[in-house]
Amino acid sequence: MIRNSIDDIRFDPNSIVTVGTFDGMHIAHCRIIDALKEKASATGSRSVVITFKPHPQEIIGRKNVQLLMTEEDRVQAISDAGIDEVVLLKFDRDFSLVTAEGFLVNMIHRKVGLRELVLGYNHTFGHRAEGTVEFAREVGKRVGFGVDYIEAVVVEGEKVSSSAIRKNLLAGKLSLANDMLGRPYAVEGFVIQGNQRGRLLGYPTANLKLVDSRLLVPAFGVYIVEVTVEGNRMPGLASLGIRPTFEDDGAPMVEVWISDFDRDIYGRQIKVTFMKRLRDEMKFDSVQELIAQMDRDKREMNEFLVKTINKQR
Repeated sequence: MIRNSIDDIRFDPNSIVTVGTFDGMHIAHCRIIDALKEKASATGSRSVVITFKPHPQEIIGRKNVQLLMTEEDRVQAISDAGIDEVVLLKFDRDFSLVTAEGFLVNMIHRKVGLRELVLGYNHTFGHRAEGTVEFAREVGKRVGFGVDYIEAVVVEGEKVSSSAIRKNLLAGKLSLANDMLGRPYAVEGFVIQGNQRGRLLGYPTANLKLVDSRLLVPAFGVYIVEVTVEGNRMPGLASLGIRPTFEDDGAPMVEVWISDFDRDIYGRQIKVTFMKRLRDEMKFDSVQELIAQMDRDKREMNEFLVKTINKQR
């Protein structure tokens, strides 16, 4: 069940609770969720995840955060993981001033109910991030709840976190980012009218307006993608960038070519899943050189698809 206020959830002292933003729901997040469910199952307790909107850094850091998934998808993903109660709290300036002890005792222990708190190894909470695992343990001893934490998850020598995934996506390290996510990175958007230049090149593209402008767009370049249109998944290529062959100062765009597809999908919402990064964005001296490179990109996409299919057999 998804709750939009802490006052909407029924008090149950037999609750195993975790707290976090969970942007991206990556493999380290899933480790925490799995531990939460295992503890709840073993003790006959209720599993509860408390998360926030907007991203706390938008309030504390007063900056836009490049999200790995929309708030709606994030909350749904937590719920779909098998959690009994997901509480989505509004994170505003007043909330950011709540002390760590006030959050633990007055909000979670007294309103939600708390048998045990499960946190990520480096999670902090409360005003000035004074709440840590050790702090929570001290409060728990006084008030009467247990505290456990989950160790870091490491991929290729790097600790998995939402920040690390953002950094790798922006650096063009798609494979590493996808390994940290536990799935290929994806964005959703609405197909909007473009200049239709791709159609003249033999590669008609769908221009994308993201469903949330805060969603992170990976490093400029060309990617093999899977495009989902009305439930149908199809291979394609995505070009992210400013189209330097035609414009010197073009606005960044996400353009998607879908293989063997020629339907009118203007205004439709589609999902673009990034499977493999092929190359950087390039400026060509002629349209013919650009088309030749696009043909090579298409061949590489087809080779990738054959290898992927063979692996799955």
